[in-house]
Amino acid sequence: MYNKLKDMSESRQMIKITRTILAIGFLFIFSAYAQAADKQSAPATNEKPDQLQEFARQYRDQGLTAQKAGDAETAMKYYQKAIGFDPYYAAPYNDLGIIYEGSGYLSKAEESYLKAVAIDPNYLSAYTNLALLYESKRDLSKAGIYWEKRAQLGQPNDPWTQKAAQRVEDLRVVMSATPIKDVREQEVIRLMKDISNNKDLSNKDEAVLAKEHFQKARRYYNKGELASAFKEALDAQYLDQSNTEIEAFLEKIQVRALSK
Repeated sequence: MYNKLKDMSESRQMIKITRTILAIGFLFIFSAYAQAADKQSAPATNEKPDQLQEFARQYRDQGLTAQKAGDAETAMKYYQKAIGFDPYYAAPYNDLGIIYEGSGYLSKAEESYLKAVAIDPNYLSAYTNLALLYESKRDLSKAGIYWEKRAQLGQPNDPWTQKAAQRVEDLRVVMSATPIKDVREQEVIRLMKDISNNKDLSNKDEAVLAKEHFQKARRYYNKGELASAFKEALDAQYLDQSNTEIEAFLEKIQVRALSK
């Protein structure tokens, strides 16, 4: 995709340009994390008065505010309080799943997303998050099930419905007897290899900087800001190419973003 760069100065300049292009591209990708507009919830029952449901929604709103500020621990406490007031409120289960997934607790994330759709079978965000989670785990069969569910439940003119339907077709091709590689994903992989091949770094100070960039990347990811997370993770990998955790994290962002 790119010719091998001749000297380090030119390499660093090209890499900066590449990172900028990628970051700009990702600004147009909105993760399922940002789907806070979904307001579905279970109807009131005699066991859960309206006042308790209102408390649950207030705590959920406070959780969203904390999560957007990058304070995942506080957000989690608010979501758990919301569930305590209204165990049949699907949204905070989905929100908890996002935090669990961002922190690497994939089993807990899966459990939370599944709880959300069990409570509210029409909670669209949770289906999207489940599909993306299974893609990140390379369980394409399950991912296809939840993409298809998202496509079936959504409005035909909803861009997410269209993206889900397209992803169903993509996965059918990938899982066929003669799969065709996804061009978008291959472009990113090829670019990452080109960047990796042109790194020439001294390790000590740069490893410290890499850790700082990686921490920032995680915070942005937890807030649903994929473009910023991707840029920080690229910076981290540029400084510490031997860190396999950063490489896996970049792949995680790519899977979530390219699946849309």
